[in-house]
Amino acid sequence: MKKAIPFVIAALMIPSVALAKGPSPKAGTHTNQGKAKVMYVLKGMIYDYVAYDSTTAKPGSIMIEVSHSNRHGRLLVGQTVMVTLDANSRVLMENGVTSVAATQPGDQGMIKIRAPRMAFKGATTALLTSALANPPAKMVVDWGAPSSS
Repeated sequence: MKKAIPFVIAALMIPSVALAKGPSPKAGTHTNQGKAKVMYVLKGMIYDYVAYDSTTAKPGSIMIEVSHSNRHGRLLVGQTVMVTLDANSRVLMENGVTSVAATQPGDQGMIKIRAPRMAFKGATTALLTSALANPPAKMVVDWGAPSSS
C-alpha cells in the first residue's frame, strides 16, 4: 500500500498539469479596445436647426450651447457644439413648440448622441467636439423658450 501512494498522487497530478493552460497568445490584443460607444446627453440652448433632406440625402445639423451633460460629456459644458442629423435622428417638439429657434438665443433642449467613449481617456475638449460632430444625433428634444424666472 505504501508503494502505491506515490503512483496514485502522480496519476492525479498528470491531468491537472495537462489541463493547466498558460496565457492565451491573443491576450491583450483586442481589436475593439477604446472603441466602446456611450450615450452623450447634452442639455442647453439649441438653435440653428437644419433638417435632414430626404430627397438629396443631405445631412442636417443643429447647434447646442451645452449648459449641462451626463458624465461622458462633462468637458463640453460651456461649449457650443454642432451636431449632425440623419434620417434616423428623432426630433421631438414638446410644450406646444412647432419649430426650433433659428438664431441664438434659442430654445431649451436636449440632444442624445451615441459616440465613442472619450472623456475618461484624457481627451481634450477639441477632440471630444470633433468626435461628436461625425456620428448623427439619436434624439433632439426641443422644450421651448427658456423660462423668464
